[in-house]
Amino acid sequence: MLSLPNVLYPLLALEGELVPLIYLTVVFGVAGLIAAAGLRVLKRWVLWLSIAVCLLGGIFSWAPVIPQAPTALHRGLAAVVVVGSVLIIVLVVLPSSRRAYA
Repeated sequence: MLSLPNVLYPLLALEGELVPLIYLTVVFGVAGLIAAAGLRVLKRWVLWLSIAVCLLGGIFSWAPVIPQAPTALHRGLAAVVVVGSVLIIVLVVLPSSRRAYA
């Protein structure tokens, strides 16, 4: 669910935003949806894809936004994305989850 807004980002993008940023956001959104589908069917390669998408698309891109956000709503939404990404990484690397993919 954290990746779905990234796929819809071109519809919400502001005029004058960098085109590579828009493309990169969509790529992370699609990769996140692929990771979610792979987790659902217990594919082994999805572990690393999920970690990479959560690190790059969730934590590294949203954590710097938290102190710079213009409003409390923006800070809260950025914090939710970061906490959600950390939670996904923790759940994916738990021993019981890793055994399911073995």
